[in-house]
Amino acid sequence: MGPALSAELQTDPIVEGAEVTEAEAVELADAIAGNPLLVGRLIDEDHTVAGVALQLHELDPRQMRSAMNDLREGLDRPEFQDIELHVGGLPYLRSVIVSKMRADNLRLIPLTVLVCLILLTLSFRWMPGVLLPLGAVAITAVVTVGGMGLFGEPMNILNNVIVPLLIIIGISDATHLIQRYRDEVYADDDPDRRAAGRRTVRAIAIACMLTSATTAVGLGSLVVSKTVMLRHFGITSGLGVMVSYVVIITFVPAVLTWATPPKREEVRRERTSMFTNVTSSLVAKLLRWRWAVLGATALFTVGAAYVASQITVDHALLDQFDETDPVYRTTLLIEEKLAGVRPLEVVLVSTEEDHFTEPEMIQSIQRIRNWAALRPEIIRTLSYGDMLRESYALLADDPSVRSENFKSAKQVRGLVTMMSQRKPSPLSDWLTEDGKKARVQFKLRDVGAQATMRFLDELEAVIESEVGGDETVSVSFTGEAYTGSRGQAAVVSDLLGSLFVAVVVIFLLLAFFFRSVRLGLLSIPPNLIPLIATMAYMVWREIPLNVSTVIIFSISLGLAVNGTIHVLARFREEMHRGMGREAALVRAARGTGRAIVISCITLMAGFSVLLLSSFVPVRNFGELIAVTIGGCLVATLIVLPPLLRVAGGRGAIRVSDD
Repeated sequence: MGPALSAELQTDPIVEGAEVTEAEAVELADAIAGNPLLVGRLIDEDHTVAGVALQLHELDPRQMRSAMNDLREGLDRPEFQDIELHVGGLPYLRSVIVSKMRADNLRLIPLTVLVCLILLTLSFRWMPGVLLPLGAVAITAVVTVGGMGLFGEPMNILNNVIVPLLIIIGISDATHLIQRYRDEVYADDDPDRRAAGRRTVRAIAIACMLTSATTAVGLGSLVVSKTVMLRHFGITSGLGVMVSYVVIITFVPAVLTWATPPKREEVRRERTSMFTNVTSSLVAKLLRWRWAVLGATALFTVGAAYVASQITVDHALLDQFDETDPVYRTTLLIEEKLAGVRPLEVVLVSTEEDHFTEPEMIQSIQRIRNWAALRPEIIRTLSYGDMLRESYALLADDPSVRSENFKSAKQVRGLVTMMSQRKPSPLSDWLTEDGKKARVQFKLRDVGAQATMRFLDELEAVIESEVGGDETVSVSFTGEAYTGSRGQAAVVSDLLGSLFVAVVVIFLLLAFFFRSVRLGLLSIPPNLIPLIATMAYMVWREIPLNVSTVIIFSISLGLAVNGTIHVLARFREEMHRGMGREAALVRAARGTGRAIVISCITLMAGFSVLLLSSFVPVRNFGELIAVTIGGCLVATLIVLPPLLRVAGGRGAIRVSDD
């Protein structure tokens, strides 16, 4: 027989105040020894690592950062000098992310501007051509960030790249405008800056609007995502791109007409430069070998698609940090020695009072926990049954009763009543007073979203086998391990959905603008091939597809089509002048090749600045965007001209004069 449930259970603190006596230390060690609620949770088995668990109220990022700063200052005490201190847990990880984002912005934005400044200087060697794009993107950044503040849109790990993104895209678009103005200003013997400005705007405004619109569509397609952060990023950055277009097409030409034009000799040198001659001669040779080029492209695409099909869709909590980062090491330490930081909460709700005080229900929950405890994904499990058993063992002064099943609901309710005498009750977070709601916690290792979801599927099946026959009980899941992993499951469908929407809308825009369904369709392959190649590159680099990398494809699709639009626009312009198809393609390459190369190099170099980020996902973002833009440059100059020559139709393209 067990002890009478009326027996007194000591619940007063062992240690009162800040000073600990020898007797209290001994009593504390005895209380900890073998206690399953403490060992492996707040202190490791060899007693070399101890944790202090703090539960925080819901705080906004600024309050959380302040709380974490106060915590670190509080730990900076003389008595802790000989102790290795670590701070971890999900709230701390989030506060570290916010702090690193602020540091990234202070470092990456100036570096991005500096890289663009150097590239513009080398490209144009003309002060207005350097300063005006920078002024335009500065206005765009201020307007966009101000709008985010006005509408309460926070800076997070995705929104953190919006300003560098707008700077790079804006300067890339401004490059085409500057290059066209330099071509137009000396179109006549007597340069007229205003007339050159008007001709520039007429020639390039619609093409730039289309490139901005396609970029905005690529970003805005993320609105179909089930992830709120992705949707907000897509909308905010898409609107920012359109703001950039308005600023560039109004601010830059207006100021250009006031500026002293570049020297005639410099412009003439550009037109006859080796770079221009090489570009046009390359396109001419590609047109002669068009079938070989397209055949090689088809083989490459098939191979890249096969490799890309092996891509891993996964996400782990520590993917955001380097292995040398203190946060990374602390999280692994907590996983190895204590209970980890990734909770999975199972909430059971019954329509009947005291249902979860029935011994049979406690045994069912215990069988679920016993199954989970053998899984490699699980570090620790905890439920109200553990607390009841520990209380019973303390009352009986017999640790062996922890393994015994409860004999009656009366026995369980007696233990619940006794524990409820203390306010707040130790059971309050695990079992409601009416016995209708219970909570079971699983602590998981950071094994990644795919492994976590496989465990969740099997856990749901085990729970169904144990309590599925009880029609009074419903089960729900929550916790970071559940929400983060299930959210990750939507990544693939989000990617396919957003890309499909973007491809359709971009095709419709191009077909409408060029008044040709054929040209709209022909613009798709040169812009999808780089995306397939990037996915294959991710497989080679072992970079998984997740929330942080999925946005690359929507952004890249919008950016990739920009070079295609400028080539097609110039191609139609030359065809309208009565040139043959091959001659028009060569002239289009000669007229836009320099601007396209400068634009792509600016994009690649600008995004490469993100490789200096504190976050692994942001570095991956910069690397993959740069790789994709490089692929787009190759596809635009090498694949698109032969494709237009082969499948662009026969005869001249008719363009109405109205």
